[in-house]
Amino acid sequence: MTKYKFKHGFCIMRAQPFHIGHQKIIDQMLKECERVTVALGSIQEQGTSRNPLNYTTRKKMIQNIYRDKPEYDRLKIIGLFDINNPAEWGDFVVDFLKESFPDLPLPEAYYAGSEYDAHWFKEHFKHIVLVDRTDPSFPFVTGTMVRDMIKFGDKRWKNFVAPENHHLVEEHFNKKKGII
Repeated sequence: MTKYKFKHGFCIMRAQPFHIGHQKIIDQMLKECERVTVALGSIQEQGTSRNPLNYTTRKKMIQNIYRDKPEYDRLKIIGLFDINNPAEWGDFVVDFLKESFPDLPLPEAYYAGSEYDAHWFKEHFKHIVLVDRTDPSFPFVTGTMVRDMIKFGDKRWKNFVAPENHHLVEEHFNKKKGII
């Protein structure tokens, strides 16, 4: 008998930047799943206001949090292109997983931070797990909120991004402003 609720959990996040809300989802997945796969979406985009960071930087941000933890060997981080076709998104993701990892069973649980983020996958995964973003004991956070704080010079963005990643965010956004 395994100590985990699920054999394999999966989530998609853009992580622009990786913030404490994303970390909350991965933490819950690592508690509940024997194997965890995180797909970083929209890897074809970088340098835009909605997707400022490239795939490598976002992956590094997750690795900075989990690399030294014993759970790290159960965590896989992959990149995923966005097809910008909502009607086919769920099918596309499942096909991508099957084609990219033919020797692995499809994850049985999909984790999301909102009902909206999960609705694409209700018919594709046996279990949908919502990690409550409106939990009063946890600060509400979105990537847009963090990006806006950075854009307007509001240092409170640091309350929503792990200290291990402050330098990556600062390097990227200072470079963009021409400071570095």
